[in-house]
Amino acid sequence: MTNTIYCSNCGTKNNNKDTHCKNCKEYLHNFKETKNEINTTTELFTQKHYQELTNEILTIEAYEVIIKNIITTGENKIIYKKNMTPLERITSIAQAYTKVIYKNNGNTYGEYAYNILCIDKQFDPAIQIATILHELTHHLFNEIIKEILMYIWNVKKTTMLDSFVQTILQIPSLLLISEYCASSTEKRYLPEQYVSYSSFNTICEKLNYDETMIKRGFIIGKSMSESIIKILDTFIDNTLAQEIKEEFRKNKTNPIAKPICIEDTAINSSILRNVYLMNLLTISYEITNDSEIYKKLNKNKEYFEKANSKI
Repeated sequence: MTNTIYCSNCGTKNNNKDTHCKNCKEYLHNFKETKNEINTTTELFTQKHYQELTNEILTIEAYEVIIKNIITTGENKIIYKKNMTPLERITSIAQAYTKVIYKNNGNTYGEYAYNILCIDKQFDPAIQIATILHELTHHLFNEIIKEILMYIWNVKKTTMLDSFVQTILQIPSLLLISEYCASSTEKRYLPEQYVSYSSFNTICEKLNYDETMIKRGFIIGKSMSESIIKILDTFIDNTLAQEIKEEFRKNKTNPIAKPICIEDTAINSSILRNVYLMNLLTISYEITNDSEIYKKLNKNKEYFEKANSKI
C-alpha cells in the first residue's frame, strides 16, 4: 500500500496519514477519524471554533467527499430482503441512516427529531412512503450540516454536536432550506398532486417574504437538494420509483398538493451554496452562543443520549 496521497486541489504529495494537504490545507480523501470531541457548551463555543467558521473555506471537493461518505454509510448498513413492498424498501433505506418508529393516532403523518423518524401507521402505505422520504430528507440535511462542522472543526460526532445541529436547524433561515429540500424530494419521487410545500410556505410567511433571505435559501436549497437526491438515487432505482408512484393509485390516496408560494428562479451554484451556507452557519453559531440557549443545548443533548441508547 502506498504511503502517499496527492491533493486533488493542488497536486502536492502528502503522507497518507495526513488529514489536510500540507501545501493548500485542502481536505484529503483518506481523512482519518480525529480524537477531538465537543461534549459541553464550553467546548463548543470557543474563539478557535468561531474563527474556523469565519475563516475556513468549504471547498466543493470537501463537500463532495462528505456526500460520498454519507452514501457509503448507507450502502454499508442497508438490509434488503426478498419480495419487499415499496414501503418496506423505503423503510429499509431510512433504517440505514436512522431509527424508524411508529405511532398510531392519526394526528400527523410523522415527524423527525433526535435522529429518530416517527411514522403514523394509520395512514395508507403511499402516505407513509411520502412521509418517510420527507422526514429522511430532514435527517440527511442534518447529517450534511454535521459532517461539514466535523470537517471544519476537525472533531468527532458527539451528542453535543448533534444537539447544536438540531438547535440551529430551528432558526427560520436554515429551517426554510431544510423544508425546501424535503419538498424537493417529494417532487422527485411522488406524483405531482401529492407534493406539498406547505411548511416551506409557512416559514416564508414568518420571514415576511424577505427577498434576500429566500433567494439565498433557494440557492443553498437547490444545490443541497440535488445532493440529497443523489444519495437517495443510490438506493431508489427506476423500478422502485415507478412502484412508489403506483402506490398512490392503488391506495386511491386523496391529493394533498400545496404549490410553492414563490417562484424559484435561483441559479444552482456549488460555489455560492458553500459561501452562503458557511455564512449562515457562522450567524447561527453567534445566535446560539447565549447562556439562555445553553440550557436548550444541554437538554437536547440529553434527549440525543436517550435516543442513542434505544438505537
